[in-house]
Amino acid sequence: MTYSIIQESTWGASNSLRRKVVGILNKKAKEGFEVVSVSFGYNSWLMHTAYITLRK
Repeated sequence: MTYSIIQESTWGASNSLRRKVVGILNKKAKEGFEVVSVSFGYNSWLMHTAYITLRK
């Protein structure tokens, strides 16, 4: 199995980050990846950040 971690950040509202993450998840699912985890938080610059772990 191969694991991938995707980090996505935004200065904008958390709603825009959620929409980006949903788009990424839908795209990766069509490519045959399995979602292991998704977590939301802040990075060191206090930007809204999502970490997506996938495996294939």
